[in-house]
Amino acid sequence: MSSQEKDKKELGMRPGITRRDFLNTTLLGAGGALLAAASPLAVTGCLSRGGGPRKDPWWGYGAVGDYARSPGNSRRSMEAAHRLRDGVYDGQELQGEDTGEVYDMVIVGGGMSGLGAAHYFHKHAGDGRRCLLLDNHAIFGGEAKRNEFVVDGERLMGPQGSNDFGVPSRGSRSLSGRIFDDLNIPREYDFREWDESLKPLGFGLDNYAHMTGVVESKVDIGYWFGPGGADAADEGNGSGFWRTNIWRRDLENAPWPEELKRDMLRWRYHRWEDRGEDFGRMLDSMSYRDLLEKELELPHEVTEYIAPVIGLINGASPDAVSAYAASQVGMPGTGRPRGRDASLPLSFPGGNTAFARYFVKGMIPEAIEGGHTFGDITNGKVRFEALDREEAPLRLRMGATVVRVEHQGEPGAADRVWITYEKDGKVRRVQARGVAMASGGWVNKHILRDLPPEMRQAYESFQYAPAMVANVALTNWRFLYDLGITAAQWNDGGFGFSCNIRRPMTAGGYRPPLHPDRPTVLTFYMGFGSPGVPLARQMSEGRWKLFGTTFFDFEKELRRQMLEQFGAHGFDPAKDIAGIVLNRWGHARLVQPPGFYFGGEDGPSPREVVENGYGRVAIGHSELNGHQNWSGGVAQGYRAAEQVLGML
Repeated sequence: MSSQEKDKKELGMRPGITRRDFLNTTLLGAGGALLAAASPLAVTGCLSRGGGPRKDPWWGYGAVGDYARSPGNSRRSMEAAHRLRDGVYDGQELQGEDTGEVYDMVIVGGGMSGLGAAHYFHKHAGDGRRCLLLDNHAIFGGEAKRNEFVVDGERLMGPQGSNDFGVPSRGSRSLSGRIFDDLNIPREYDFREWDESLKPLGFGLDNYAHMTGVVESKVDIGYWFGPGGADAADEGNGSGFWRTNIWRRDLENAPWPEELKRDMLRWRYHRWEDRGEDFGRMLDSMSYRDLLEKELELPHEVTEYIAPVIGLINGASPDAVSAYAASQVGMPGTGRPRGRDASLPLSFPGGNTAFARYFVKGMIPEAIEGGHTFGDITNGKVRFEALDREEAPLRLRMGATVVRVEHQGEPGAADRVWITYEKDGKVRRVQARGVAMASGGWVNKHILRDLPPEMRQAYESFQYAPAMVANVALTNWRFLYDLGITAAQWNDGGFGFSCNIRRPMTAGGYRPPLHPDRPTVLTFYMGFGSPGVPLARQMSEGRWKLFGTTFFDFEKELRRQMLEQFGAHGFDPAKDIAGIVLNRWGHARLVQPPGFYFGGEDGPSPREVVENGYGRVAIGHSELNGHQNWSGGVAQGYRAAEQVLGML
């Protein structure tokens, strides 16, 4: 047996796709351009051991349900995006087949912003108005989608990306409060009970909160210190070791020098006395690293510790991200500390997928099987044929990649706009009296053919970060239970920097188990920031790794890491892993460098320039808020739809 075969056997790997196979079916693009990395490949896959699900060299194996064809950026949508990038649709003669359809509003993009725009139209347009939403993926939701597995007869869900929400109070007139009321989203939830005969364990209710450790009073978090750590010899084998809940006890059990512990605690609990109206501008004038190391005079070890979290949530390393952007996601040192007893944010089964499904159910009731209950909306199958019915005033057309948007004449004087899209290999076009662009800026600057120079220049300053979310379906999680943890973190490289299991929220018949000997989903979030590297290069190199690495190579890295960290506690990759899905997002987040929020002496910030829109085009994608979340995306969609309806 060769060393490679022995390695695969130890890691419990199914027959895989080699890197040569991957590259032979992949066109590698140059970094830095639109979606500049490996183009999607043809489906080549191979059967898993025992003739099970096909393992795809792009996504993985094990997913089922309505979202199985759309994990992360799909190959089909990326192939169309690469054709857009490469100028295939630039010729004036390529106008596409005119479908004869004329709409009052066309929405480009079916994520939270696009669904928000559609919902605003549905509520306020009035009788006789018609709207078409075009989205390039197989199912609506953008990054608010889910992965589903069936393991040992148990149905399990994990988020593809967007998760985490807070419940607005009853009577709240905030946007989220109004949406909860409009769509009849429940404010109270049931979770699986923990068996009291087992030792007590604290679980997160989402997949983000554990990353900074501020929820340790409620969640049991393990911290892995790899080989060569200060206490490695004390563990007996020098191979790495675990410490649990280090922040719960103010770093008493952390393997750091006392001076570093004091600096870490000062970072964690620092409180600014003066937080006047200029405080935000001050934070936006510098990077998060400079705030920590220059203003608070903390050592570089503190910046290194938080770098993976910033790299994921803010998209780049702390030296490239505005301190104000870090404050928007609650990073320590930027304002009021969250204290030692922070509340737990929530996540629906499968992340924020539920919000997208509630929007669609509210606008097109027959599009999701069942009634208007939490259980039915969560579990009902999507009736795709109901999304795009000819007689309907609101239509959602999936698998339609918009490649051109241009006014019929000068933008300031035109009455209509042409929207050209590709679907099923054919190019078609429709007309609209107004367009709401809810798609990301990285494609808008290519799609909008008559974009004013100042907006094009503003878009050129936007930098987008890649990210990946891996959902690992487990047959059991006894190895975590034996360690006394439900979440883990590490800071020595490898696959991502953290993972966790959640206490499952139940929904109708969806009642996944909560027991260490029963199946669950372990979720990893992975950013690609590179401290010390210029921002544009960080983004292009990150996309290259994200799209240029086979599923097989990522899988091997993930399994090897889990075996190293959990093998001594009973983890067996061959027996314990039932499925893996990788959700690759090439432009997951807009990076907010210093000056992004408040601009400078030269004028407004680029995001403010883009927000203005032009002619009969309103622009409202989630990244114009800076920090991206479900409600901010909906708010941008509402604003764009209101602007379009005002044109009519």
